Amino acid sequence: MKRCCVLLAGLLGLVIGTASAASPPDIAGMTQREIFLLQFYGGGSPLSPQERQEAADIIENGMQHEPQAELAAAANAAKLVRLLAHAPGPMIARVRETVRLNVELHEAVSPALQQQQLEEARIIAAHDPVVVFDRAHKRLVTVQTLKILEQGNRLGAQIFSVPAPGEDFVAEMRQAIPRAWPSMDDGMQEAMAHAERDMPYAMGFLQSANRQKLADFVRTWRAKIMAAPDATGQQLNLAEVMAVIGMTGYRHAQRGGGGGGGQVGAALAERLQEQDLMQRQLLGASRSFSPTCNVTSPNAGYNFTYCHP
Repeated sequence: MKRCCVLLAGLLGLVIGTASAASPPDIAGMTQREIFLLQFYGGGSPLSPQERQEAADIIENGMQHEPQAELAAAANAAKLVRLLAHAPGPMIARVRETVRLNVELHEAVSPALQQQQLEEARIIAAHDPVVVFDRAHKRLVTVQTLKILEQGNRLGAQIFSVPAPGEDFVAEMRQAIPRAWPSMDDGMQEAMAHAERDMPYAMGFLQSANRQKLADFVRTWRAKIMAAPDATGQQLNLAEVMAVIGMTGYRHAQRGGGGGGGQVGAALAERLQEQDLMQRQLLGASRSFSPTCNVTSPNAGYNFTYCHP
């Protein structure tokens, strides 16, 4: 996630401030934002020269064949870039994870821009390949998920006093997780699929935990982590534990961290409401890949309520 955030900060200077509507349309600005968002959704790695040209072609083809739809999509892209500039890191991670799933689901494509969105999905998937995709339960693990799990394991190695992940962690997990996936229970699959959303909350949750209970937890689970017969199995066990810790921390944060009384509780509730509002605005701005904000849905009342809080 760090690499995504660094890339985000570096590229915002190129694209922010070019989002205002112009006559004639600012094709160069639209293309820069297209490239930026493709890189963002793809996990942060830069596009190749060929892919940058393909991004430019996406904008050009949209303007040639469906100019109004393309201009509307460009306005949403500009709004999204502005919102990302002010969003906290955990929220940025949650939006990227959500949109990456929706890219794979191919839901809520705009009929007018369907071909362009398929091209976008192809570029994104090339930069962030699928490791496990469960369409029925809408769960996705990609290479970016594995990079987040690697970061989680580095933290977990310190907490549980176990070996840290090696340089081949991502390659090893690309093999190990699909093999282990069928034997994981529903909760574990959910935790692994949402590691990018949840892992930012792991450290805060651990720091707030009761010291004695945490020590007992660490002692018990260290033994289970190290029970695997090889290093890859141990890293998989650690990744599962850290994913569950992250998910627990995320849910704990959504409940207000255990609550609070008086002014503290009220301030916390207000902050969580503000974060929820920004989250909905971010997803609304990325509606071209968002099934929860589908402008082609017949339920227009729901769309308006969700997409325009």
